[in-house]
Amino acid sequence: MSKSKKTTLLFVHYGDNWIRGSEVCLINLIKSINHQKYRCILWCNQQCLADEVNKQVEAAYVTPFTLLLGWDSPRFSLSNWFQFYQQGKQIIKSHNIDLIHCNSAAPCQWMNLVARHTQIPLVTHLHTQYPLRDRLSLGIHLSPKLVTVSDAISQNVLTDGYKKEQLTTIPNGINTTKLNTQHKIDLRAQLGIDKDAYVLATSGSLIHRKGVDLLIDSLVLVDAVTLNIHLVIIGEGEERANLEAQVRRLKLTNNVHFLGEQSNVVGLLKSDINAYISGARDEAFGLALIEASLAQLPVIAPMVGGIPEVITHYETGFLTQPNDSESFAKAIMVFIQNPHLASRLGKKGKETVYRYFTLSQYAQQFENIYEEQLINNQSHTQPLWAAIKPIFNNLTYISKLFVRNHIASHFRSNDDLSKEAHHE
Repeated sequence: MSKSKKTTLLFVHYGDNWIRGSEVCLINLIKSINHQKYRCILWCNQQCLADEVNKQVEAAYVTPFTLLLGWDSPRFSLSNWFQFYQQGKQIIKSHNIDLIHCNSAAPCQWMNLVARHTQIPLVTHLHTQYPLRDRLSLGIHLSPKLVTVSDAISQNVLTDGYKKEQLTTIPNGINTTKLNTQHKIDLRAQLGIDKDAYVLATSGSLIHRKGVDLLIDSLVLVDAVTLNIHLVIIGEGEERANLEAQVRRLKLTNNVHFLGEQSNVVGLLKSDINAYISGARDEAFGLALIEASLAQLPVIAPMVGGIPEVITHYETGFLTQPNDSESFAKAIMVFIQNPHLASRLGKKGKETVYRYFTLSQYAQQFENIYEEQLINNQSHTQPLWAAIKPIFNNLTYISKLFVRNHIASHFRSNDDLSKEAHHE
């Protein structure tokens, strides 16, 4: 196929300056898409993301995006919004863009209008759950096509009134070939862990949402010191100091091991680990769980968000009650006392990865979406009242939220007055 006949895709992404879940998914998609058929252009606010795919894209633009009515300053800059709108139209004109792929909801704030005015199909990929405030301010409901990483993510927008036939769920995929090249190491020897010890591993950002503190609490409940149970924590984040303090307070220093950020997570998981455990308080999908299953580990994870769509109870892992250290402790003991069950779950989990979560399947499903949208060209079919409808559907919730915020503001004002009086 000649270059002139290729379909040109514009990927637009807004995120923090790091490579995490949604960035990894976008990188994998751009690298695995059929480049004989598609040309890729990237527009984002992360230089690290642009650098990662510089060989796979024909052009990359890095712009310091801001959001109108966002959470950070400037929150009310119409001039910034208009600048992004104009730049979006210019990029489309310069590269003869055929389809826009917003890899997060934020760019919808200006790209929805760009798509309408240029009559270019637009696909919005949602990697996380957005609260009503963001669903409204970002204009998610105006997107002519939504793709979510799990059915759990879809529920709120469907409840808002978004048309089910315009929404598709595509589970994340992993590069099994590349990940399988990661070599295992003698992790037990490196950390000084006995060969007879039972070793759990968890991975991800060390933030409150990931619930690593709940896992540490569960070690006390199973008497980890006496039973020689260890927890290996792979990842870095703002909660690390608090977690380390928690470990010291609970006298688990010899049983909990912080490895920090690692680039060979699957290799580490293959390194004589007995089981993988997640304490997530919320999880849109659970990419780390797929990597653990690829390493043939049985998985312990809570029934939150999209996790039950990734891990099947007593088939590929053990699903626990959310936000419940006691439930995690019980699951750990089930695996320790039933090694054959744990082994069976691990093998089944690996089979499931190859059946449903490979990168080739992931890319093919998106290519199917692109072709469908190009044929139907639904870029301007979503009426403007679609942005208003969710407000009416959520009037009760919005009114309660307004009252709650008003009361909270009242008490904060009284508290501030009390402080001022005290200082005077």
